[in-house]
Amino acid sequence: NKVYSAAIAKTQKIWTAYLDSIMKVGQMQILRRQITNELNYSCRFDSKHLAAALENLNKAILADIEAHYQNPTLPYPKEDNTLLYEITAYLEAAGIHNPLNKIYITTKRLPYFPTVNFLFLISQFPKLQYNRNLGNV
Repeated sequence: NKVYSAAIAKTQKIWTAYLDSIMKVGQMQILRRQITNELNYSCRFDSKHLAAALENLNKAILADIEAHYQNPTLPYPKEDNTLLYEITAYLEAAGIHNPLNKIYITTKRLPYFPTVNFLFLISQFPKLQYNRNLGNV
């Protein structure tokens, strides 16, 4: 029983450290979304025309890229064309992007990582409560 108790204590320490890491990442993601929303609101409030022009240019570029993938004979921006890099900087500064879709680092695929995350999520469900006033967990 002592070995079993020690194993449970170690497992709980690991889950606690993992929970702390996940919570920090989640809080950073929430902050990134809030900053993006504030930038977008400020851009729309201060310069409606700039925000509309950026959105339309972004939609046009995405439509051209999508059309290229539908029909490869259509042109695609070349590697030396800086348009995509420049428009990305403007879109991010105006808050017209989804910061959760941006990848900052990549790692090797870890075996069983999705399974571990699933088990972790299942273990945390009893701790969550729905707050009707906030509309989230």
